[in-house]
Amino acid sequence: MSGSFDTKASGVERRQARAQKEQQEKRKTRIIAIVVVAVLAVLFLGALFLNSKYVRRNIAAVTIGGVSFSAVEFDYFYGIYYQQYREMVSSELGEYADAYLPTSGTPLAEQVYNEGTGETWADIIYDYTISEMSVLVQFYNDSKAAGFSLPDDMRAAMNEEISDTKQYVVMYGYPSFDYYLQQAYGLNMNEDCFRKVNEFIYTVNAYGQHVHNMPEYSQGQLDAYYQENADMFDVYAYRYFLLRSESVNDEDYETDEEYEAAKEEALEEARQRAAQIIAEVSSEEDFINAAREYDEESYDDPDSTLREYPGSWLGDNYGPWMRESGREYGEMTTADISSGTYVVYFVGRDDNSYYMTAMRQILVLRDDIYADDYPEGEDDPDYIEAMEQAWAEASDKADEILALFIEGGESEDRLLELIAEGYSRDQTEGGFYDNIAKFPFYDDNYYPISLKLVPEIEEWLFEEGRKYGDYKMIYTEAYGYHLVFFMGFGERYCDFIADFRLRTQDFKDWKDSLPELDSSQKWAFALTQK
Repeated sequence: MSGSFDTKASGVERRQARAQKEQQEKRKTRIIAIVVVAVLAVLFLGALFLNSKYVRRNIAAVTIGGVSFSAVEFDYFYGIYYQQYREMVSSELGEYADAYLPTSGTPLAEQVYNEGTGETWADIIYDYTISEMSVLVQFYNDSKAAGFSLPDDMRAAMNEEISDTKQYVVMYGYPSFDYYLQQAYGLNMNEDCFRKVNEFIYTVNAYGQHVHNMPEYSQGQLDAYYQENADMFDVYAYRYFLLRSESVNDEDYETDEEYEAAKEEALEEARQRAAQIIAEVSSEEDFINAAREYDEESYDDPDSTLREYPGSWLGDNYGPWMRESGREYGEMTTADISSGTYVVYFVGRDDNSYYMTAMRQILVLRDDIYADDYPEGEDDPDYIEAMEQAWAEASDKADEILALFIEGGESEDRLLELIAEGYSRDQTEGGFYDNIAKFPFYDDNYYPISLKLVPEIEEWLFEEGRKYGDYKMIYTEAYGYHLVFFMGFGERYCDFIADFRLRTQDFKDWKDSLPELDSSQKWAFALTQK
């Protein structure tokens, strides 16, 4: 019995064990399934998170000097500096630029820049972008340390610019402002991000201008600085022309020594002729005639030999002679170059101590007439007749405007009324021009810091005795008719130059004193659209 019982009990236990095992396996399968579903859900949510616009707009992709930029913000700067890089290379290399630029339409990360290092164009533009952004962050961090915030007028200017852009968007039929921003700056840009990045840029620019304008210089400082640099700041007037030495072909000589000796002999002949001209010239008119006699085609116009340059523009050939103290009108010299000898006549040296001027104008332009529209071009009788008619109509319009100006009281207010009524083709606000000088100086980017006008207007503006309210209708061949209204004198040009140079140097010194910044990529950098 017991044996039989034990055997049955054992079978039951085995069935129970199998049942329990099956239940355990089912539970394990359910657990695994639940875990898999949970993992898939996490991965799915993670993918949504990583690909969401929120992450691209709000999570740091790049940090520079402690300032974080999201993927959208970095893409904004990356696009701007990529275009800037292209324009910079194109302006320097011209038609050869394409050989030194990445191919448009192909991702930069797929274009190798350096086969040896494996750097791609994306790496190069990234480095350039970080370098340019670092300067902005240097300014921004310093502005925060100084307690500087965006001034109300600059904030208003920013808001006005955005508002103008919105009007542009409507005018050109974009469905929304955000849609326009996405087309211009990437699919994840929106108005909030656009405003944020613009506030950053406006703050940086405003602070830079604040620092630039902060120093105040005494008259003594301005005078001392100008005098220290007068040889380079003063403007030199002189006449010159080139006596070309006879051409020497190296193929006509067996050795380099013979070739060099022949070139020296040809140059000596030019020197001797230059010395003879100097001996025979006793006036500026004699010099003009000597140049015309030497090369009538090149020097037929009396002003073809005349130059006016600041000392810093004069070359090493005759510049040192020109800048020598005590140089007097009518003195002459020669200066050799490889192709001949310059004959130089000193006219004068201007110390820029005059006062700059300001003016308003109403501009009357003639209608555009194009010679290409006529079978015989500029010689076509119909073209000549059309030009005469266009100028006659412009002259009549100028007479009409002058009469209206006089009848209305010959005042600045009357001039502004006529401008507001659409009588002027000038594009400046109120036709206003200031900081007008006889010769423009330039900043480090070759942008003029003062304004030089056409000779006809300049001569009238700087006439002795000129006073506020003087006016004249002036004809210029280059533009047309100008009703010019004299607004008065500004500061001395020499003070203006000294102030600008001092301010530029002080600003550079401040900029150089800012600490170098470290930059780093964050995990969200993978979401940028470079």
